[in-house]
Amino acid sequence: MRHKLRAVSIFLTLMLGISPLAAQTSDTFVHTIKSGETIYGIARTYGVSTQEILRLNPGADSGIKAGETLVVPQKKAESEGKLFHTIKSGETLYRLTVLYGVTAQEICSANPGLTAENFRAGMVIMIPASSNKTDRQTEQPQRKEETPAVQTIAQSGCREMHQAKKKETLYSIARQYGISEAELRAANPETNERDYKLRKGDFLCIPYPKVKTPTNAAKRTPSNEELLSASQKTARRQSVVRFGVMLPFKGGTQENEKMVEFYRGALLAVSAMKDAGLSVEVYAYDSGKTAADMSELLAREKPEGLDFVLGPLHSEQIVPLGNYCKQNNIRMVVPFTSLGENFYDNPFCYAVNAPKSFLHSQAAELTKEVLGGANLVVVDGGEADKEALSFINALETRFAQEGKRIGKVGLDDEETKWMGSMNQFKENVLVPNAADIKILNRLFPVLQEFVARNPEYKVKILGYPEWQTFVSSHLENFYRFDTYVFSSFFRNPLGGNAEEFENSYQTAFRSPTLLSYPRFGMLGFDLAMYFMKGVSEYGPALEEHLDKIVTTPYQHRFDFRRVSTWGGFVNREVQFIHYDPERNIELIRLKK
Repeated sequence: MRHKLRAVSIFLTLMLGISPLAAQTSDTFVHTIKSGETIYGIARTYGVSTQEILRLNPGADSGIKAGETLVVPQKKAESEGKLFHTIKSGETLYRLTVLYGVTAQEICSANPGLTAENFRAGMVIMIPASSNKTDRQTEQPQRKEETPAVQTIAQSGCREMHQAKKKETLYSIARQYGISEAELRAANPETNERDYKLRKGDFLCIPYPKVKTPTNAAKRTPSNEELLSASQKTARRQSVVRFGVMLPFKGGTQENEKMVEFYRGALLAVSAMKDAGLSVEVYAYDSGKTAADMSELLAREKPEGLDFVLGPLHSEQIVPLGNYCKQNNIRMVVPFTSLGENFYDNPFCYAVNAPKSFLHSQAAELTKEVLGGANLVVVDGGEADKEALSFINALETRFAQEGKRIGKVGLDDEETKWMGSMNQFKENVLVPNAADIKILNRLFPVLQEFVARNPEYKVKILGYPEWQTFVSSHLENFYRFDTYVFSSFFRNPLGGNAEEFENSYQTAFRSPTLLSYPRFGMLGFDLAMYFMKGVSEYGPALEEHLDKIVTTPYQHRFDFRRVSTWGGFVNREVQFIHYDPERNIELIRLKK
């Protein structure tokens, strides 16, 4: 009766199956440091604290270097049903779909910046929570004391159960179901026993017939190009561009006046694009100041079908506007504040003003590129400011990576100490530890006297974006001391196309632009022109062609880059405004 009991048990009990391939997840992953990155930025990218990264990477607090790796904890991502994966050599997108039980489309949707070109070993991508609830379950061994659960015939691997009749044989039963006797015996192992004899009433498992496949047909897996191309958007010209401007226009304050000027600058760009044959629709909304004001505006107006939105002004409004734009596939271009960090998580967010950590690390890289062979000396004026110290720290970190040390001298130190900090055989680049005009008012007389007595020392000065506002007071000194000022924007008051814009603005609106830093009308023009041109030329594929957008800016250039394959964009533009002794002003950009 042993064979009969086994046949019944197949019908009634659950046999142990082998679960799908489960990912070997861990508590950490590896991040390869890119040029200009900081510990804070890396931590924010992955939603962990700097302390957690420093704990896992002893020594990282003394500086990190491009090309090195950091161990990063998984914590926050796993709690949201997501995790991060560092691509290994030889891995493919198809392999990851099998490893994590998600589809290629799910991975591509979670990583809009992922392409066949940048899918490479060392890159970190986000693995989303699978839409299939049974996926990504770690296989657990069954305990011996557990009682098997009842299963269906299909789960047992049997097509159906056959009860033997009088005079039937294994061969006749196999023929009846279109299978071979060997297949029938394989599904019923007891039939292979020496003393086995088929009797009337015995149950037999009838297996599904084997699917015959050509022996020379090798299993082919899809390539990265095939899987990723299905998610790539096609570039196409767009004849109509629609965008919104969400800023605090009402109130009559100086802040409101600046926002009005920004909007007017954008309208001048719209006029120029219309003259070129593009149809443009602009929608202006008064955003108020608070997050509640923004939420109320969005609930009331429900803007849809926009290609991008310029705004907001206040950092507290970034989250409600960013969430709305993400839900409605609208690009949110934040023109002013550098305090919002929505770009780390929102692929539709563009930050025009990079956080200071980004700007200072990029400026340090530019300094190494242009002035790397010089002797750098920090000038301590006694009243350092936070942002200047942040830049100096980025400089010291970057030059330390090259094995170089930055010197230091006090502004009021004796001449012998000045001479000790400088080098007669190199150019000496002085970096004040404050960005205000007070330190310049003290520094230039000291330098003039020092150089007059020690002409063998070649001196340059490296300064801050705010110095653009000191041109009326110190232009001659900037020329004399071969000054370099780092900034993400520049309006040349002595030439270029600044006068052209001022004339167009006054003609259109019967008033001059405000004497502000930067010029808000120029920013509105440059930003609206950049995105209108990009959308009109590349449509939904704008993000894959940002480096191909060509405009003639009045004040701002843009170099938007994703912070990660799943995040938004930060403007990495940085340049030196160089005032040379020949009384020329040139712009020197960081090499891409």
